[in-house]
Amino acid sequence: MADYSSITLSYNTNTDASPTWGTALALSGSAGANELRMALTGGAQTASTSSANWPYMAKPTSGTAAVTQLWAFTADTTGSQITTYTGDNTKANVLRWVFSADGNPVTTMTLTCYGDNTHTNPSAGTQPPGTHNDAFSNGQSSDTSSTSYVKGACYGSGLTNGGTQETPSAGSIGSNPSATTGSAGSVASTAGAWSSWQSLQGTTQFLTGAAIPKASTAFNWYTSLVIFIGANITAGTWVFVYTLSYSFS
Repeated sequence: MADYSSITLSYNTNTDASPTWGTALALSGSAGANELRMALTGGAQTASTSSANWPYMAKPTSGTAAVTQLWAFTADTTGSQITTYTGDNTKANVLRWVFSADGNPVTTMTLTCYGDNTHTNPSAGTQPPGTHNDAFSNGQSSDTSSTSYVKGACYGSGLTNGGTQETPSAGSIGSNPSATTGSAGSVASTAGAWSSWQSLQGTTQFLTGAAIPKASTAFNWYTSLVIFIGANITAGTWVFVYTLSYSFS
């Protein structure tokens, strides 16, 4: 048996009730391609804005605020707004991981964030971040109680051991997370249900799927994000890596 030959991340460009899944993003984006980009409503961002010209977001003068837009770019100037990302819990069909039919996972899957592909664990609460860290996954003591500014949720395990695809209905994902939402260790989903919202901060705070997905079967694993920005986040250009991990035989 083997690893999956293809894992991609797809995104909804239509409504929660009638999702349209856009051209999936390949893993390990570069040169402006295969990126998720954050934005605030009212900015100058468009579907053809390059990564180098993507507009900055203004920090709140105090406290925290949710990032209100998330975009997906398959190439540097080829993007789509993820219409069901609204900076809150009100939409279920936002993102999904897409797996090919040839993998053999032997552990549950986890989701979290790191600063780069070294997968150096974030330094909780540290601003400005150090080497291989980023401002978002580190969080900050007064803005986020040292949890990550990035919160996530996941639905079931994607594919049950019996081979049933788990697909969420449209609607809210639990209670709306705040900037301080998060707990040490793993927050797990249950079969056919959303997990609670969790801070995505390396191996310190992360999400775990409900069970090991069935092997050698294509499936989708649904997930969502709510991202915050705060008065005490360090200004600059920051990238965090949304990371899926598991073991296979």
